[in-house]
Amino acid sequence: MRLLPFIASAIVTVSLVTVLNVQLPIGKSKSPKLGYFLSPQQGFWKNAEKVNANFDAQILAKDLKGKVDVYMDDRLVPHIYAENDEDAYFVQGYLHAQFRLWQMDFQTRVAAGRLSEIAGADKLSIDKFFRRLGMVYGAEQTEQMINETNPVMKATVDAYTAGVNAYLKQLSPENIPFEYKLMNYQPEEWTPKKTYLFLMFMSYDLTGRSATADLQLTNTRDYLGFDLFDKLYTNQQDSLDPIIPKGTEFAKASLHPVAPTNADFAYLHKKDSTVMATNSSDAPEAPDKNNGSNNWAVAGSKTKSGRPILCSDPHLGLNLPSLWYEVQITTPTHSTYGASFPGSPAVIIGFNDSLAWGVTNAGRDVLDYYELKFKDSTQNEYWYNGAWKATTKRTEVIKVKDSADVVEEIAMTHWGDELAGSPIPLTKPEAYVLVEQMIKDTNFSVADDIRTANKIESLKDQVILGIENATIKLAQLEKENKLSWSAFKATRVMHLTKTDALSRLNLPIGGGVNIINATTEAHGPSWRMVVHLTDEIEAYGLYPGGQSGNPGSPPGWHRRFQKQKSNASCRSR
Repeated sequence: MRLLPFIASAIVTVSLVTVLNVQLPIGKSKSPKLGYFLSPQQGFWKNAEKVNANFDAQILAKDLKGKVDVYMDDRLVPHIYAENDEDAYFVQGYLHAQFRLWQMDFQTRVAAGRLSEIAGADKLSIDKFFRRLGMVYGAEQTEQMINETNPVMKATVDAYTAGVNAYLKQLSPENIPFEYKLMNYQPEEWTPKKTYLFLMFMSYDLTGRSATADLQLTNTRDYLGFDLFDKLYTNQQDSLDPIIPKGTEFAKASLHPVAPTNADFAYLHKKDSTVMATNSSDAPEAPDKNNGSNNWAVAGSKTKSGRPILCSDPHLGLNLPSLWYEVQITTPTHSTYGASFPGSPAVIIGFNDSLAWGVTNAGRDVLDYYELKFKDSTQNEYWYNGAWKATTKRTEVIKVKDSADVVEEIAMTHWGDELAGSPIPLTKPEAYVLVEQMIKDTNFSVADDIRTANKIESLKDQVILGIENATIKLAQLEKENKLSWSAFKATRVMHLTKTDALSRLNLPIGGGVNIINATTEAHGPSWRMVVHLTDEIEAYGLYPGGQSGNPGSPPGWHRRFQKQKSNASCRSR
């Protein structure tokens, strides 16, 4: 009889050990390995920080050429004082890794098409898109160019990389960032290519809206026909009032483009429309079309102090951890304060003892697609200038969690990567363009609802219908106590894992996409800065998220959403 309790105990023990060391399915996702995740010695408990956590430390690193002092203020903003630039960037890399390691890793995985490696096969479409877009190839080409032509930049990125890896080498298992434990994978060595991958990703975020918009607009043009398309997607609306005074004389154009003889067919597609509107969940998502910035500067002749003022607030997706990391870097060559990118050295937006600068994104169309004709399904040759031209092949191996690797053979032409994809949907016109066209013509054809066979709707019909639908919606919102604009808009700052519990939801703020405080549900000013260039520079900064990327840090460091005055010690010359 004594054997039975022993067997039962052994079965329970083995079962618990097994269950606690596997990821259990939870809906479409999986749990972390609960044994490791809940471990008192190494689990998520160890990521909880005390309110009065002390970050004082003395670090000896063979990569440093001299002494570096770092002073942390009460908001965890580091003030780095180094004897040379490379040491400063080494320490910046170390600090970025200390407070934002998982964020740096995750964002570069997205850019490199490596999400499936940690999240499974349902991320394959994203990985294939970024691989075919050429993000890895572009980062490799950038690294090669920098290494061959720009020794200063190479030294800067190498020093930054060494700083990140110096932190990784001393990182103990219990201090691995929370998200690694949640998603059950480990940090890996940082490389210069990862920095270039991050910068490629930022380039995509700022100018890559044409990555799918070009395809959608082409499909929309073919479906609607050029004449209707030109009204709904006009290059310049009539109501715009440019800041350049009317009647300004410009220099005569030195170039006179000549349209190709086949432009009507090749580009304008003035022909019968036979392309059907399609929808596909696999179509890649373009960056937010409202990514951009507001910048302005006031000359000292127009200010009370007689000194200039600069303001900058880049509008981007709002995330936790924040896209930005506040820092001051002082070396014999410069003293600079502002916002940096975790994953990249230096200060991106900020000021020094002589000037202040911001960044405005104009959303230029810097990406073109070409419809290729391949000789056959092998894609070894493509038609170019009246002859078959050989392609080169790039092999991309996508590792997939809990599944076999996926191998992509990408045909490379002189135009770039071959981007095969799913059917592309139509795109909607901008609301203000649509309204402007309907004001010009109250019987504009697009006012008609093609779903009503026995009626042709006018603009008046659509306005009445809109008021009726809005009334019903407002009554429903009133019952739900969501009638206030901030409650209805429900601005949120989502964690990069898209986990509500790690995010900041329902922020009580106003604003909207086309009004003052242009903040939408998940998009808005990611870094607001005002710099008054007085003798002792006066500067204010505001950004959602705070300095620490640790969800277990005190709220004042991880989820800070109030104005802060910079305590930079830069003085103007």
